[in-house]
Amino acid sequence: MTERPLHCTIKNPVTLNISDLKSEFHSGCRIIDVSLSNIINPEVGEIHFKNSYTAYLTVKAKCRIQDSKDGNEMRWRTCVKKMKLMSSPHVEAGAQDYFVITRKHMQFELVNVSALRIILQQPSSVWKEFKIEDLKIYRSSESGRPNPLPAWLTDTPNKSGKKKVEHTEEDWCPPPVIKKDPDVMGVTNLEALSSTLQQLWALSEEVAAQQTNRALGRYEVDGCYEINLLSYP
Repeated sequence: MTERPLHCTIKNPVTLNISDLKSEFHSGCRIIDVSLSNIINPEVGEIHFKNSYTAYLTVKAKCRIQDSKDGNEMRWRTCVKKMKLMSSPHVEAGAQDYFVITRKHMQFELVNVSALRIILQQPSSVWKEFKIEDLKIYRSSESGRPNPLPAWLTDTPNKSGKKKVEHTEEDWCPPPVIKKDPDVMGVTNLEALSSTLQQLWALSEEVAAQQTNRALGRYEVDGCYEINLLSYP
């Protein structure tokens, strides 16, 4: 993607745990908060990251509700629910892969977003640590797509070598009227150009016919040597 990531504030992951005075129990769940409050017209199109032994990922977004009474009510909504990152929590497949969450993975468009909450889950006790790395938020998911090729490159040529273009009646439109005035089109008259080229060709042939095959002396002037042009050892 050519677009730069958003300058958002990404906090350190926080581990949810249940503890008492005697023991501490890790729930296998971590939360990463991302603040977008300093961005004008916050809109999220893609989320890029590298996995590090996280089995499932959930994304919640704090969005402005347009249908609320005051119009400025902010509410947490689940955008991506328990996305599977590893084929199995106990198997390493997918544990260190790169992932991209696009709009097709989201349940709704992320517009007017003030914060994101990324929930990481790893129910397996095989892995002591789990997290995500290189987290980047992008505004639009369309900027990374290449521009489509023009039709004259994608059309398939037929047997005669000419490209075949199929048109329907709805696509048909009358051909544009092209003016033949050379001053308007900016193209030289072809007949005048052809006549000029023929004259140049005839002139070059005449010059070539008048050339002599006799070798010219390097220091000869009127059949004699010029003494000032000679050099002595």
